[in-house]
Amino acid sequence: MPEKYIAITNKLEIELKQMRANGITKLPSETELAAKYACSRQTIRASLNILMNKGLIEKRKGSGSYLTEESTQNRVVFFVAEDCDRYLNPELIAGLRSELRSKFELKTFSTYGNYKEEGEIIRKAIEEKASALVIDPSRDLIPGINDRLIMSAVNNRIPVIYINSNASPEGVLTVAPDYEDMAKKAIGILNNQDKKSTACIFRMDSSSGMRGYKGFIDEFADEKLFDDRKCLLLTYKDEKEIIDGDTAVLSSFAEDIIRDTECIICGNGIVAYQLVNVLGKKGISVPEDISVLCFDNGYFRNKGNAQIISAGYDETILCKKLAKTITALSSGTDIGSTVLPFQLF
Repeated sequence: MPEKYIAITNKLEIELKQMRANGITKLPSETELAAKYACSRQTIRASLNILMNKGLIEKRKGSGSYLTEESTQNRVVFFVAEDCDRYLNPELIAGLRSELRSKFELKTFSTYGNYKEEGEIIRKAIEEKASALVIDPSRDLIPGINDRLIMSAVNNRIPVIYINSNASPEGVLTVAPDYEDMAKKAIGILNNQDKKSTACIFRMDSSSGMRGYKGFIDEFADEKLFDDRKCLLLTYKDEKEIIDGDTAVLSSFAEDIIRDTECIICGNGIVAYQLVNVLGKKGISVPEDISVLCFDNGYFRNKGNAQIISAGYDETILCKKLAKTITALSSGTDIGSTVLPFQLF
């Protein structure tokens, strides 16, 4: 069982949060706290010393104990994604929480693709004066109804950071992989393997998709080699339907290109996984007949699906860069956006 002063310290930390929320900055006197917690003033003094060493309170001679400026700041970081429990997000969240644990509390919110839900979360971050707002946007190349709310957060001095995005509103930083560079490297790798007849599947309403597509087409030095028939550009709705199991669009695309295609590059790992199933039903073996490469951070490959060539980024680096950006911005330090390198798995 912990020493009594440790237990009281933990209770006082909770009380400090409530005081902060209520706009109260001065703590009760040592005598009042001793009576409240049924202990000696010496025990209270030991607890207050711990809080002071943590930088949460300060003692003013002849006046008492007060919340410090740091303790009056909200140390909560909001993390917003379409689904925090799905795909790669649980690993990312666990890594980020570990990086932030000494300074911040991480709260996660899922929007499920609902703009109204996203708006409510952003409003909540503004009301609670969050230390930072991290958003993994689902559609960052088209105007969103919540763009004004995001700007309101920025204007309220709440740092807003987009992840996995190469496009953001003014005042919003990004921490994202270099999708354009990876697409170029992928073409080079496949060309070295004599996989010269290449198709692609990318999102047209996300910056990651369009950067990947740009890198793809930039590698065709001779425009005569480029065949737009082999480029499938999806909307958010198209991609979601494929992920949920409706593969009609994939099936039609594959039927048109399989006769003269050696490799297909996918911007999304689950789309790549569904594509492999579609090709299998058409009697096409992966990777023997057609290679499939995806930008997937190794998820399916690490799950035992060696059919798919997987490219990604070091998630540990992403978490460290994101935590560094949050810490710098919350303390008022200017810091630029971060681009992460890709690697093959």
